[in-house]
Amino acid sequence: RETGRPDAVAGVAPWVRAFAVDLVEAEPPAAPSPAEPARGAALPDAPPLSGAAAPRTAPGEWTVLATDGHPLAEPLAERLRSEGLGGGVLLCLPTDCDEEHVALMLSAARAALAPSAPAARFVAVGDRRGAAGLAKTLHLEAPSVATTVVTLPLHVPDTGHLASRVVADVAATTGFSEVHYDAEGVRRVPVLRALAPEAAEPGPLPLAPDDVLLVTGGGKGITAECALDLARGSGCAIGLLGRSDPETDRELAANLGRMAAAGVRFRYVRADVTSTGDVKAAVQRVREDLGPVTAVLHGAGRNEPRALADLDEAGFRRTLAVKIAGLEAVLAAVDPAELRLLVTFGSIIGRAGLRGEADYAVANDWMTDLVARLREDLPGCRCVALEWSVWAGAGMGERLGVLESLIREGIAPIPADDGIAMLRHVLADPDTPDTLVVMGSTSGLPTLTLGQPDLPLRRFTERVRVHVPGVELVADSELSAATDPYLADHLLDGVLLLPAVLGMEAMAQAAAALTGRDTPPVLERAEFLRPVAVPPDGATTIRVAVLTTGPGTVRAVIRSGETDFRADHFRADLRYGPREPLPEGPPVPPGVAPALDPASDMYGPVLFQGTRFQRLAGYRHLAAKECVAEITTRADLPWFAGYLPSGLVLADPGTRDALMHTIQACVPDATLLPVGVARLHLADPEAASRTDRVVLHARERSRDGDTYVYDLDVRDEGGDLVERWEGLELRAVRKLDGYGPWEPALLGPYLERRLEAVLPAPVRCAVLPGSAEGVEARRARTAHALGQALARPVTLRHRPDGRPEVDGGPAVSASHGAGVTFAVAAERVVACDVQSVDERSAADWEGLLGAEGFALARLLVADRGEDLSLAASRVWGAVECLRKNGHARVELTVDAAPAEERWVVLRSGGARIATVAALLRDAPRPALFAVMTEGNG
Repeated sequence: RETGRPDAVAGVAPWVRAFAVDLVEAEPPAAPSPAEPARGAALPDAPPLSGAAAPRTAPGEWTVLATDGHPLAEPLAERLRSEGLGGGVLLCLPTDCDEEHVALMLSAARAALAPSAPAARFVAVGDRRGAAGLAKTLHLEAPSVATTVVTLPLHVPDTGHLASRVVADVAATTGFSEVHYDAEGVRRVPVLRALAPEAAEPGPLPLAPDDVLLVTGGGKGITAECALDLARGSGCAIGLLGRSDPETDRELAANLGRMAAAGVRFRYVRADVTSTGDVKAAVQRVREDLGPVTAVLHGAGRNEPRALADLDEAGFRRTLAVKIAGLEAVLAAVDPAELRLLVTFGSIIGRAGLRGEADYAVANDWMTDLVARLREDLPGCRCVALEWSVWAGAGMGERLGVLESLIREGIAPIPADDGIAMLRHVLADPDTPDTLVVMGSTSGLPTLTLGQPDLPLRRFTERVRVHVPGVELVADSELSAATDPYLADHLLDGVLLLPAVLGMEAMAQAAAALTGRDTPPVLERAEFLRPVAVPPDGATTIRVAVLTTGPGTVRAVIRSGETDFRADHFRADLRYGPREPLPEGPPVPPGVAPALDPASDMYGPVLFQGTRFQRLAGYRHLAAKECVAEITTRADLPWFAGYLPSGLVLADPGTRDALMHTIQACVPDATLLPVGVARLHLADPEAASRTDRVVLHARERSRDGDTYVYDLDVRDEGGDLVERWEGLELRAVRKLDGYGPWEPALLGPYLERRLEAVLPAPVRCAVLPGSAEGVEARRARTAHALGQALARPVTLRHRPDGRPEVDGGPAVSASHGAGVTFAVAAERVVACDVQSVDERSAADWEGLLGAEGFALARLLVADRGEDLSLAASRVWGAVECLRKNGHARVELTVDAAPAEERWVVLRSGGARIATVAALLRDAPRPALFAVMTEGNG
């Protein structure tokens, strides 16, 4: 949503919203200091009107332009002169202002803009229908003129008190202000309030096939597009009034052809909407052809941009006539008893003014007021006044060629499809306010006021760049090792990285500030697209942008100064709503704890996370595709510098980061970094603070190359589910070759994953460090290792030949060697062997392997260029596996080369034996691991 403004700040995405206009009670400004009244000051005569030179305003003097007998003109002028507010122009308009007062308004504007002595202030006072549009345009054309617009009931007994209130407002105005007073003197200011985003699908339209919608503004532009959509959606007929001739206007003819092709019942009648006779005759023709008019869409308008200094009275009146007299002519021609819906298409220019658009601003402002009056006169008719921002792709902005200039002013145009959809939503919801401003991002207009509630002090909403309450928030924060000490605990390859969990916190903080919600949201479609890097001796600015996208939903992105804020680094959807109990997940396996000390075996050798994130207390179960771990939740160190807000919206980031990096042990030969989460049901921070540790149960859902997808259940110490991650996506980086040195407990998951790629059936593996002497000790170690592989304690039995068996299956095997116990399990015949790769002479190996086995080893040496002892150990391991399964005669051949280059697969009949060498920690020689399965893949 970048505009042409150099200071424009892009949010999440372009948006279009409907805003109600609320009059919000506001405290009066401080009264100005008493000053000596100006001596000899008297109300000057009203200046000449159209065509005459505008009166000049001397320094410190006030020029007053008012209708005869205006009750506020004299007391207000006296007070303004006496308060020492500098020179200015005071315009006082009557209760029922109309086109007869155009000359008076123009004279006041000329006086304020007089080149020889421009006014310091411009004050416009009126009742319901006044000069607000003209005053706002004047301030935008001449920002140095402090402009005050006051709307109040003129016929009140105490005009002196009202004059004092108005003077206080004038004195407090430094740029632009607009205030309203009611009959009791209560002061209010107009504030735009964003309506909640619409539901995905609107309800039924308040039109039916037997309705006839009368449309002014011809068969082109946004009015025609909206009419066509309403006809398609409801089946109603449409009568179109316009001045163009379809015989000579190709665009009009094409549009009428589109309506016919869509099967819409319509009638186009040429008429000048400002002519009562034309309109009456046209409505009669529509009634004869289609039936009585039951709805009106008044979209006609005249807009010929011209600076206030160049605007003449005749042009001003013509602009008013189309909007005001045109609507009155239409309503006079239809039967009010049959009318059920009236919609007017006004412009945001009537609400905010715009340079070169004073007459158009007044016309639209007055039309909105007229619709408000009609609501009282037509109780059976829903009257809706829509004040649109400029449209792209259709409408007056396109025709006038001013779209690009409006974009440069910071006004984001409304895409035609979005505008049509907004109209549909507004009409389908009877509870929607009947006066609405519909716009996209509109920056740089001081004449529009958006409510600005106080934002909570949070780390990641440090410097707010954009805030449209209820719609969007954009905030910057500067990150460095000094301001964010957790960065030093997230150092990878010499670069400080913003952890994904702190990115989640940043997005949640911004969303909480925007929505006012303090409950944890559900995160959906979270993506960590590229790292946010912070130089160790420098700083990086991050920008968090959030946008409401639907009822209770917010889209959030994080951008970074290192990419000039032009790329999304992180993004997610945050969904708010009632907290519902999480459904029970799969049972947590009882597991058998591996011999791993996280402090010495994981943090440092495997995991790069520093102190604040080191929450892994231990594993209850560890396998290639599943783990159960205990995570501590207590944070002892601050997350942010002491002078920054310390509050968190989500639960402890260290705990949540540990939930992710604990899975690293399942893929121990690479560094896993999070790249996304499909859905994250976050723990309640208050409940999370009451427990010292949680139990993580992580299960792999799928794998695609280097991308791993896991589901996570997080339980408290009582076993209750407190948090669930669905579809955590992790990507492997900094991959190792798998040789080691290995902590034995981590080698099991590695072997299990690699065997899946080289053998036809899955095999579960566990490697238990240490050795034991004696049959019973070895069998106890076998049982323990198999318990790790199967995630449950096992009862081990042995056949007469010594082969181990587990009650109820599966098939198992174990081997003791190289200072470890190696155990495997599979749903088919399986065997394993582990041995140290010892250096032996060729003669020794030939004696051990026999001629055929030694020949096979020599072949491996020739084909792979590897050491003879390693090649021979592969053959010896394969022989041992075959013998464990009763193969007395061994005939081995080399199988096809596997994708895993450090592996060699040998074959003997229907048996395949996968072999690999790995270096165990503190071992002088590598160990050879061999695993055999039988049967086809």
